[in-house]
Amino acid sequence: MRSVIPIIEQLDRALSELAINHPLNGRIALILVDNGLELMCHLKCTDLLSDDRRRSPRGLTQEQRNDARGRAFDRKIGLLQDLGHIPAEQAQAITTLHGYRNQLYHVGLRDDPVIGQLAHLYFHFAAELLEPLLGTQRHLRWEPEIITDAARRLLPELATAKRYGAKVDIAGLRARWVAECPPPPVPIEQALSRHLLARVDEAEASFSIIATGRSGTDDPTATLRTVQLEADTLTAIRRHRRDRDKQLKAKGIEPKPLDDEQLAMARGTRVLEDLNARLLPNWTPKHPILPFNSWRKQATSISTKRKASIALGSFDRIRREIDQLEDIIAEPIEDMYGWHQYLEDVAMDNR
Repeated sequence: MRSVIPIIEQLDRALSELAINHPLNGRIALILVDNGLELMCHLKCTDLLSDDRRRSPRGLTQEQRNDARGRAFDRKIGLLQDLGHIPAEQAQAITTLHGYRNQLYHVGLRDDPVIGQLAHLYFHFAAELLEPLLGTQRHLRWEPEIITDAARRLLPELATAKRYGAKVDIAGLRARWVAECPPPPVPIEQALSRHLLARVDEAEASFSIIATGRSGTDDPTATLRTVQLEADTLTAIRRHRRDRDKQLKAKGIEPKPLDDEQLAMARGTRVLEDLNARLLPNWTPKHPILPFNSWRKQATSISTKRKASIALGSFDRIRREIDQLEDIIAEPIEDMYGWHQYLEDVAMDNR
């Protein structure tokens, strides 16, 4: 990327999307901000490599140069944090928000009600990093195909710029964007808190389907322990099998594929308990008791956080715990639906 113009175009468009309170516009804004910030980090890494080549002795290690040249966003964020260009708190928040962009791209988003608030927060982080990453002023290489009428509308200073003398007032641009950015419809901390409380209610309702087992009299805490044990044991079995398959391949032996359907049939049997004792002798459940009330207390406290970045960190931690629980109870819920269908079929046959 030889110019900041595409960065500015994307962030300015994101600002326009933030003015519309709709999840679709929030999604577009989040993607635009993420891409713009990623390009900002890339440009800063390019500057660092250029400066390093002119230094003697060179200031960057080989590993740092590899991170600067590479395409891994998290490695570049880590490098810029280590070198003092991005504060640690912002680096963590950017990594978290980048993960939500990945959800949009790859698996869809479970958290549409707060996507606009997350995009607002991401935009402000990007604006705060404009000067640390791009400088107060940015000299442009002359690229007629990039310095278009649209670019001149965003950056009036380009209208009178001479060849080889074009400059962008990054500090002025940041101030203008911050002034123009509309506030989110609901304060970010409150929005994250409300959404998380709704997610807790949904997770508890899902768990209630299997909480008392097929008998309807099982202890919900015991059921929670069982589904965690089964999920962790199945993960350990697959990991153990992968390691063994690598050893077989190293010896030139083609391993047999693991039968996931047959493995899933072990749920609800003592087989998994025995394997758990062998593969995970020190295993303890992540949630020894039902987590829903604890999650509600933590979710409620998010609305009182003084900094949006701290609220984001708490929100993301609890959200990931909820996602993890929902993932491990998904198959037991399907099994329960199958059991109910079986009982209905038996009842129909007996009529």
